[in-house]
Amino acid sequence: MQTVSFSPIEASTPAVGRSTFAEDALRTTPPSPLEVETVGLVEAGLARAKAPACPEGYEILEMLGCGGMGIVYKARQLKLNRFVALKMILAGEHAGETEQIRFRSEAEAVARLQHPNIVQIFEVGEAGGQPYFSLEFCEGGSLSQKIDGAPLPAREAAQLLVALSRAIDVAHRAGIIHRDLKPANILLGADGTPKVTDFGLAKHLGRDSGQTASGAVLGTPSYMAPEQAAGRTKEIGPAADIYALGAILYECLTGRPPFRAATPLNTLMQVIADDPALPRQLNPDVPRDLDAICSKCLHKDPQRRYSSAAEIAADLSRFLDGEPISAERPSLLDRLTGALDRVQLKAEFTTYGSLLLCLAPLMALPELWITLVVAYDWPGELLALGQFGRAAGFLLVLGYYRRWQWWPHGAAERQLWSVWSGYLLACFVLGFSGRVAYGFLDTSLEVQFYQGLSVLTALAFFSLAANFWGYCAIIGFGFLALAFVMAADLRWAPLEFGLAWATVLVLLGLRLRRLHTD
Repeated sequence: MQTVSFSPIEASTPAVGRSTFAEDALRTTPPSPLEVETVGLVEAGLARAKAPACPEGYEILEMLGCGGMGIVYKARQLKLNRFVALKMILAGEHAGETEQIRFRSEAEAVARLQHPNIVQIFEVGEAGGQPYFSLEFCEGGSLSQKIDGAPLPAREAAQLLVALSRAIDVAHRAGIIHRDLKPANILLGADGTPKVTDFGLAKHLGRDSGQTASGAVLGTPSYMAPEQAAGRTKEIGPAADIYALGAILYECLTGRPPFRAATPLNTLMQVIADDPALPRQLNPDVPRDLDAICSKCLHKDPQRRYSSAAEIAADLSRFLDGEPISAERPSLLDRLTGALDRVQLKAEFTTYGSLLLCLAPLMALPELWITLVVAYDWPGELLALGQFGRAAGFLLVLGYYRRWQWWPHGAAERQLWSVWSGYLLACFVLGFSGRVAYGFLDTSLEVQFYQGLSVLTALAFFSLAANFWGYCAIIGFGFLALAFVMAADLRWAPLEFGLAWATVLVLLGLRLRRLHTD
């Protein structure tokens, strides 16, 4: 079971500049139950935060924003007579140990990073027994406010991402992964200088703090890398931030993030399963080089992205200087291969590997028996031995592996079972209706059904390709081709069908077992 945790509203703590609490909450679709609960928690936190314990030496002027963990105020530091952003725990005195640890971890992360494009920390302290820290105040608001649904000029977007990429490279070399990069967490100075803020979800490489459980999903769905959206916490490294930088560039070029569905959970599914439209498809003015850079950052496979944020900055600098870039625009073949190799909902089905391997001989042996009955013109009653033997063996093996629980568990398994239940029912109707029409004991009739069975099998695998594994489409085409192979000599159709099924089950079983061990 995965734990899904989004920082409100679809995100984490908003910008430490002129942002509003509802900035990410404006929608034209009804909120999901998750969002309703999240908003309720934030509103409750705001109610408790109306009268904060003001740290000594500061004067709180107004609230700038709040998120899942922190609340940020614009304040004046009295001694230096300067404006600062004062960040405090949203829950105040009700904050638990985990919240306080994460809050202090953010302050520590920011303090370790000195870069002109990272919001600087001024002071860390406690007020009323609760921790706080003060940050430089950015008068220009957030990048999210600057974009506001409209694309930026291509060169401006590239220059902005050069600065951000170099800042994130500094963080990575310091062993810190941001994990929640997005336009709302990019602040702008009075002169437009972009600055990365909100390290509340930062991960320190080489340190196991135990704050993030395996399977936990933390961050903002529209900007999460697929491995982050799937809750594979052990795989989250610098490549996750590189993906997020690509998502920010994408929004700068198109005015919208790569993925944005009606609810956070639907957005997560898109991130894991779908390819975003290329930036040039949404905005024809996007240069092809930026299209290629963006696509490389957003690759589903972390190994196929840029190896470092510094490489992004270098490629963007080449674009700005009119030099050839290293990234190649994904070809149609690249996109097709990526779609075919994509595995969805794998967590629910990786344990099916051994089951499929056991079912493989149960598909081949009965068809071998039927082939012998037809070839040697044995009595038609013997056909039933193969058919009923396969059904009985299938039920016994399936029941054993499922501990004799016959009802599907969860939406993913119900979807899978609906496909195969429809397939089995269609196969039964095809065979039974034919026998009603032409006779039950005619062995020569038996082979006439196998081309139809092969086509039905192909349709079932095409259905699976959309929601489970892209290569199921290739299997579907294989069964369509098998129907033509059978036409050459129908006597061997049962054996060909059984061997094809056994081969597919072995390949799928080995694939799922490999995923289970990864």
